[in-house]
Amino acid sequence: MSQGILLFAHDSEELRYGVMAIWMSERIAMHLNKPVSIVTDQFTLDNLKNLSVDPTKYFDKIIIKEFDVAQSRRLDGEYIPFKNLDRSDAYDLTPYDETLILDTDISISSDRLNLVWDNAEDVLISNDCIDLFGRKHNEFDFLKDHGIKFHWATEFYFRKSELAEEFFKKCKYIRDNYFWYSVLYGMPNYPVRNDHIWSIAIHELDYPFAKIPRNLRYSIASDNIQKLTEEQIVVCGLVDKKFRVTNIKNQDIHLMNKFELVILASIESEVLL
Repeated sequence: MSQGILLFAHDSEELRYGVMAIWMSERIAMHLNKPVSIVTDQFTLDNLKNLSVDPTKYFDKIIIKEFDVAQSRRLDGEYIPFKNLDRSDAYDLTPYDETLILDTDISISSDRLNLVWDNAEDVLISNDCIDLFGRKHNEFDFLKDHGIKFHWATEFYFRKSELAEEFFKKCKYIRDNYFWYSVLYGMPNYPVRNDHIWSIAIHELDYPFAKIPRNLRYSIASDNIQKLTEEQIVVCGLVDKKFRVTNIKNQDIHLMNKFELVILASIESEVLL
């Protein structure tokens, strides 16, 4: 059976997700040694080519998915457009029998995720997470106070199967009827969040999904990424109104400060922005 990793990367004028995908593919080659395919659009590919980057050197398959409409969200004090509504199409888009979906802002520094392959389970979900500084973020526990449990779409494993196909059919239905679901579950109706789509699908299918065998460690968008190398990450964050610094080695970290990550990823990948 074929095994591979699927990334989704759609540039905006403000953020180069394609650069992060190049960086991710290099990290994956070093630590996971699996083929990587990318779902992207022509605008992102053209941006990479303008940076003298040949995407075919980094990706097993390049899958074009164009968008007519972009969403926006608040990052670093301003509203930034982004395109993320194709993740629910992953079952139809993946070229692999076994697929690991990953966000492009995960710093892969270990082989831990290789534990998912050849799994007895058709689907593995992610909901156990740890803030780098031990801070509490209620939004990553439940969709709202006393609401349903939060699950991450940041990393997700599935094999081609009836269960996985049913899951993604449910995700697409929730995505296409997101306003109604926002009323039903008492959550904001904009922007459409893949994490919330995943959470609702998992809740409504009411199946005992197994978990990816690790906790997802993360750093929030307001944290400062001070150093990023193949093995080491140094992050500065605000904890109880005081700045703290943590030094992480040989662990995978979900880094939400995308503005700084794009710059550091381009330096590490030697892509000149």
